Amino acid sequence: MSEKKIEARSQGSFPMDDPTQGLLHDHQFIRQLLQRYLSTQDQKVKQYAGPRICEALLQHTRLEEAVFYPAVEKLDVAMTTRCLDDHHAVDELIEQMQHLLPGDLAYDELVTHLNEAIQVHMELEEQQLFPLVRKSSLNLQDLALRMQSFESSMVSAQAKSVGQRSARGDQLH
Repeated sequence: MSEKKIEARSQGSFPMDDPTQGLLHDHQFIRQLLQRYLSTQDQKVKQYAGPRICEALLQHTRLEEAVFYPAVEKLDVAMTTRCLDDHHAVDELIEQMQHLLPGDLAYDELVTHLNEAIQVHMELEEQQLFPLVRKSSLNLQDLALRMQSFESSMVSAQAKSVGQRSARGDQLH
């Protein structure tokens, strides 16, 4: 079986006429990581994919919660509330995973639960919420710009944090 490369969406790539396409790309990336993790017994693959799944989900959900959901909430409050509830459930699973090692039985079980929850959530967004957004009178260009700006700020803050941790680590030695 040939290995196909799993690639994340490049930072800030939200099509101006339909920012949901960027979110769809994130969904596909997360699905591929989950499939890679769940379909292997290779511990190195699990050690790579497990943390990447958590990282990708946390970045994606932060973006949706900070920019996307507030912008689209008025279109369907109940659906947006359900999506937020789904995110909280995912956050709890990720929190549990962060105390375990990828490849451990308990971690594998949590990834299975995470996969089930994520698949249902992504389907809700892709089949119901995203089409609603596309058909709405929302200014999608403005939404795309705000999503790009938030994501750029988030990536910059993460890079700064990593740099500070690295500098502190250098001081300890």
